[in-house]
Amino acid sequence: MHRFFLDSAAGFPPPAAGDDPSALDPGAVVELTGSDAEHIARVLRLARGDRIVVCDGQGSDYEAELLTVNPARVAARVLSRQPSRGEPPVFLTIVQGIPKGDKMDLVVQKAVEAGASRIVPVFTARTVVVWDEAKSESRWRRWQRIAYEAAKQAHRGRVPQVAPPVSLPAFLAARGEEEDDFGHVIVPWEEARGRGLRAVLRGLSPGPVTVLIGPEGGLSPEEVAAAEERGAHIVTLGPRILRTETAGLVAATIILYEWGDLGGLAPGSSA
Repeated sequence: MHRFFLDSAAGFPPPAAGDDPSALDPGAVVELTGSDAEHIARVLRLARGDRIVVCDGQGSDYEAELLTVNPARVAARVLSRQPSRGEPPVFLTIVQGIPKGDKMDLVVQKAVEAGASRIVPVFTARTVVVWDEAKSESRWRRWQRIAYEAAKQAHRGRVPQVAPPVSLPAFLAARGEEEDDFGHVIVPWEEARGRGLRAVLRGLSPGPVTVLIGPEGGLSPEEVAAAEERGAHIVTLGPRILRTETAGLVAATIILYEWGDLGGLAPGSSA
């Protein structure tokens, strides 16, 4: 069954007539607009009486029957509600040094599929790209749209947010001054020796976790030292050198396997 998020859950402004997610009882009417409405009408060619799944972005899925279908607006009546099953028990943030070209598109897509809850693009000492404010905003909107589409494909219960690009020093400074939900900070670094990610995770209590990944060329020793001063754990991902677009995905997979739901039961569950 085709799956969509309500407009208010997609990381973009909600429609004027959007429903309160808490009020989605059977019989409630919900609306989809924009590209989703156009996709339903012109690509999928669904019609009145067909059924779809809509997600409120708060952890609930709803089976709904289409009432009105046109490229500008689709209305559907909620039939039933059930918990979303696609959200991991660990809130994982990936802070990614912005790579060259379109590699960040792949980073966002795969991070969302794996189970990341948030992606923060950062400019680092070895970042090659240079953007003005307009370019940064354009890329950010593109990445949020990619996150939205990936969340639909992966049957996520929420659309992971992509933060606007920021400098790494600014990110680290903000973390040191404010209470936040970034939790344990993990920094995979090619020059780290003897401290594997898996061993570090087994010495920590499961909770929110952040992975900091450098761009091509990696993080500078000064950046790693600055992160470590703020409590980050510097780890190795093994003897092979991974590309920047691969490293975050590998780290996320290890974390969500150890603490989450990839390949097994969530922590605290019994076999």
